[in-house]
Amino acid sequence: MTTHGNKMRALRVAGLLVLAWALWLAVMLALGWLVTHVLPGTRLGAADLAVDVWLADHRTGLLDPASATATGLCSTTNVFVIGAVAAIAASVVLRHWWPALLLVVALVGELWMFLVTAMITGRPRPQVAHLDAALPPTSSFPSGHTAAAVCLFGGIAVIVCRATAAWWRYLVVAVAVVLVLAVAASRIYRGAHNPTDALGAVVLAVPWLLLCARLLTPRER
Repeated sequence: MTTHGNKMRALRVAGLLVLAWALWLAVMLALGWLVTHVLPGTRLGAADLAVDVWLADHRTGLLDPASATATGLCSTTNVFVIGAVAAIAASVVLRHWWPALLLVVALVGELWMFLVTAMITGRPRPQVAHLDAALPPTSSFPSGHTAAAVCLFGGIAVIVCRATAAWWRYLVVAVAVVLVLAVAASRIYRGAHNPTDALGAVVLAVPWLLLCARLLTPRER
């Protein structure tokens, strides 16, 4: 492909990403309106809070520090440190720039979509005791830690699956799924989020990551 052709393709990809990001943000804002204006007062809303209450009543000396570790794994700083290390290492090993581009676009796009959604939605935190000394100033919906975990660990799994056809790539995918579930569960356990907040994060991050993988990874695999 010529240089001009490469530039045109890059512009098309960038345009598609921006358009898709804006459209999916609209979907997330609609979901945010539903969880703040429709869900309260329903049986689902009561069940949503009941999970937090039950977990708060059954906390243990073993799960408290374990949940803190899982939560800390996907703090904003750690996500971008781990993401940067993974991006650089993968790009060096594969001798190509696409792994770094994939992780950067996936993580930055997820972060901004989460921040805008949380700011506009403004859902209060669950009314239970919080284990964290200080919660982030964002609202409860969606869970930023969970969304970041999807794009970070899922992004690493995408790179591995695009780079090799070896059987062990399935182990990487399995580990990524387990880590995402652990982060989501830890945020609910510690009283920072409702289950629907974690579910909303998955709805935010999975389609975004899949689109980034479709547009930013080599076509031959």
